[in-house]
This record gives sequence, structure tokens and C-alpha cells, in this order.
Amino acid sequence: MEQLLDLLQARVAASTRSTREGQVTYIIGNNGTGKSRVLGELAERLSIMRPARTVACIASSIQDRFKYGDSGRVRYLGARNTTNAVFLSAIDRQLSRLILRAMVIDRELFGALCKTVTMDLAFRLGKDVEIQVKKNLEVQPERGKGRRKANTFRALGAARPMAVLRRIAEGPGRFERLTEVQIRLLLQYLELGIDIELDVVLKDGTSLNFGQLSTGEQNRMLVLAKMLSVMEQGAVFLIDEPEVSLHLHWQMRFHETMMELLSRLTRFHVVVATHAPVVISEAAKYDPLSQRNLVAILRHDVEEGERPGDVAPGTGEVTLETHSFAEVASHDQLVLRYFQSSPYHAREISVEIADTVLRVAEGVKESPEAVALLKRLKATEGLSEETQGQIDEAISLVRRDWVRSIKGSEPE
Repeated sequence: MEQLLDLLQARVAASTRSTREGQVTYIIGNNGTGKSRVLGELAERLSIMRPARTVACIASSIQDRFKYGDSGRVRYLGARNTTNAVFLSAIDRQLSRLILRAMVIDRELFGALCKTVTMDLAFRLGKDVEIQVKKNLEVQPERGKGRRKANTFRALGAARPMAVLRRIAEGPGRFERLTEVQIRLLLQYLELGIDIELDVVLKDGTSLNFGQLSTGEQNRMLVLAKMLSVMEQGAVFLIDEPEVSLHLHWQMRFHETMMELLSRLTRFHVVVATHAPVVISEAAKYDPLSQRNLVAILRHDVEEGERPGDVAPGTGEVTLETHSFAEVASHDQLVLRYFQSSPYHAREISVEIADTVLRVAEGVKESPEAVALLKRLKATEGLSEETQGQIDEAISLVRRDWVRSIKGSEPE
């Protein structure tokens, strides 16, 4: 883990400088290889790294390893609303705050969100919002940091800000029509905990509440809004398992969508931890010649005769490999080489066997290295007996050095 953390910290430093381009690093591996822990540890390192930079800790699952709460410029943007809990009733408020924070940076970011998700968004405040403000002000803490925050909130009960809130509540509920003063004031009232409901209009004109969207639709919008809420030069985005609840097409388009939003920045770094090979293979397809974007593969060492599925999560030594996008050829190859799984009776297996033998024949790869690679290939989940036999034959050829002798006997 230390090796990967050092690599990531160096890449973040390079890609967020004024003279460098933004970069993306994907971390992929099976359960228990420590992907989420790496993100959590990286956030801790970046919190004390100088110069300071905004770090967004983004997660859709409640099992993230990020430290809850904001610390300096490190912002927790996970699924938890309190240290150990998730309140579904607060999701509308959370998304509204994210949208408003994005609009403080750039008003056009709200339009970018709506365009990306092909939905329109509006909000509603309750008729008793002023009563709710007064009740919430009565229960604010009176000591320490909470007391200082309470003093800030207490100003929200004054006549002038309450009049602005009343106008917002009686208005059309359009984010794009809010003035800058209204945006900042509504943000403070949302911090106070007032209720807000979001209405969604779909592309076909269907209108519904945000909570009526599927879990995948909600998660997708939240992840994108979280990114937009910190859309600043030099920002670092740590995203844990963005594929949660997303159907295949959205997984395939994740990288493209993310890069379209990030096109507004020239300096940034994104680190994505994922279980989904298709997210990475489509990312490599989007930017096939990239040497600056990397894939870090974490996997458990597997003893000879064992399969990856035999290793319990969190046990055994974890190894690290890194590859540029240019080295990721296809989804099948990614699944085969780095997850040691065969989703189909795929041509990739035959290609991998032939390529290994050919590299030995050409002197590019040494026999022990080739045998080790073929053994890992044989441990692939889902192989047929016929394919396993082909691998055994290839191992036999390489071990007996027949490959080079055959190559050497060819006429010139």
C-alpha cells in the first residue's frame, strides 16, 4: 500500500501544478485488496501536503473509508450524513447544497449537470419554512465550535435574511434564477437544516420527485454534483466505487462523462477505485494513446493450484502492477489478465497463450517468466478443460525449450 500511496502522491503533485495537465488514476482489484483504504489514507496525506489543494472524498456506499467531516480543504462527500448513519430524508438537502456550491463557483455548472443527466431540476421550500428556521435556531449548540456556528446561524433569524428566504420560498423554485445573494443565503439555511424537496423533469416531460428516481439515477446525479461542487483548478477527486447501482451503459460512459465535466479545468487529479473492468476498458478506449493516465492493479498472490476465488478477502500478500491506458487493450484482456477470469470462451485466452510462446521464441521473454505467466493464466476462473490442456502444452513447450529450438530450425 505504501508503494501505491507514494506513487499517487507524486502523481497528484505533478498533475496539479500550473505547468502540468490533469491526470486520472484508476485502482482496480478484488474485494479485500485495499482499494478503499488507499483512498482514505491518500486523503489523510493530502490534508497535510503543501501547497494546499481542494480534496473531494466522493463515495456512494456507506462503507467508505474516508474520515467523516471536512478538515481544512479536504471535504467529505460520501453517503453518510452523520458519523455513523445515512438519512434518506437528507438526500434532497445534500444535492441542493452541492448544486448551490457549484453555482457559487460558476453559475453555468448547474446547466452542465442538467445537460449531462438529461433532466431538469427545481426545488420547493415548505410553507412553514420560517417556523422551521426559528425551531432549528432554538436547538443549536451553545459551546465550543458549535457555539461559534450558532452565532452565525442566529443572524439568519433577523428580519432581512428571513425576508429573502420568504421571497425564495414564494418564487418559482428555479436554481438558475437565484441571485448570488440568494444562493449564498439559501446555502446557509440548508446548513441550518431546513427542509427542501427537489422535483425532476425527465427528457420526455415526465415530472416526479427526486426520491422517485432509481437508486442508480440518484447515485449518478449525486456523484456528478459532488464533482461540480469543488470544480476548482488544482482540485483532487477521490472517487470510491462510482459504479454502485449504475447499469452497464452508464458504467461504460462514466469516464467520458467525467472528462467532459473536467474539461473546464487544466489542473486536476482523479483517483477512482472500482470493481468494474468495463469502466477502465472504456476509459482506455476513450483515450487509447494516453501514457499519463494509469491503471493500478491490486491483487492477492495466488499459490500454484489455487484460483483467485479461493483466496478470502483481506488475506494474503497484495501485489501492485501499473499500466498506462495505452497498454489496456480490451475489456476481455483486462478481465483475463488482472482478474484472472474468463467471461466467455474468449479469443483473448488463445491470444494470450500464443503471445507468451511467441515472445519466448523471439527472445523477448525468458522461460521462467513465461511459465509463471502461463500458470497464472491456468488459474483463471471459468476455463474449460480443453483450454487448460492447451496451457499445459504451452508450459511443456516452454520448459523444454522446444520453442526456441523450433524457431532456430526454421529456414532463413
